[in-house]
Amino acid sequence: MRADKRLGQHFLRDIEVLEEIAAVADLERSSGALEIGPGEGALTAFLVRAKRPVVALERDPRAVAAVNERLPDRVHVVEGDALEEDLGALLPPPIEGMDAPVVVGNLPYNVGTAIYRRVLDLRRRTSRAVLMLQLEVAERIVAQRSTRAYGPLAALTSLTSRAWIVRVVPPRAFRPPPKVDSAVLLVEPLADPLLGPEEVEGFMKTAFSLFRLRRKTLVHSEISAKALTAVGLDLKSRPEDVPPETILRLYREFGAGSG
Repeated sequence: MRADKRLGQHFLRDIEVLEEIAAVADLERSSGALEIGPGEGALTAFLVRAKRPVVALERDPRAVAAVNERLPDRVHVVEGDALEEDLGALLPPPIEGMDAPVVVGNLPYNVGTAIYRRVLDLRRRTSRAVLMLQLEVAERIVAQRSTRAYGPLAALTSLTSRAWIVRVVPPRAFRPPPKVDSAVLLVEPLADPLLGPEEVEGFMKTAFSLFRLRRKTLVHSEISAKALTAVGLDLKSRPEDVPPETILRLYREFGAGSG
């Protein structure tokens, strides 16, 4: 199947990487998997070996046909957009004595961050997510405070989940090869997240306001000096030095945007 650039398709072909993703997903101890963007079904073929329910969500009708032809009666393929479908409704039902379902996916570069945020919203309805993303995006997700990559995405992740880069994947592992490296990311939801589901949008609005001038000191911030000093921040510090918990406090005490 020819990759469609409009859909950001880069089909993963490296057997070693496919095997590692399936191993990290560890479907044998889970209730099944939701795979986002199966493409030609290369990873799907590894997932179904665990003999657990697999639901594959695919936007491209050609890929839907390809997976159904490759793995008839072994996977439930749903044609739809991961940015629009109810991902929680597509998860396989829980199995008593098993971990919650897993989300797996080789996410398109052009919408990878948006889909990642939707996966985070599933929280404890999943046991973990194993996602292929552009390396730069993965680094922004796992970034620690006071590093250049730290920003709203890392802050959001740390308040709701734990995340690790499992491995870096070079362009040659894909067909067609992308221009940049990718990374396999493992994300596990926290049992007791610090950020409530209803707070996410307001928190992110505050975080984006804080990081708008990320290389300047907080005295130049869009957020009022009164709000910043009220939560104990030094106006001579920079946004990358602000802990996620303090951004959350800014939002809760002064509202979305904290103007």
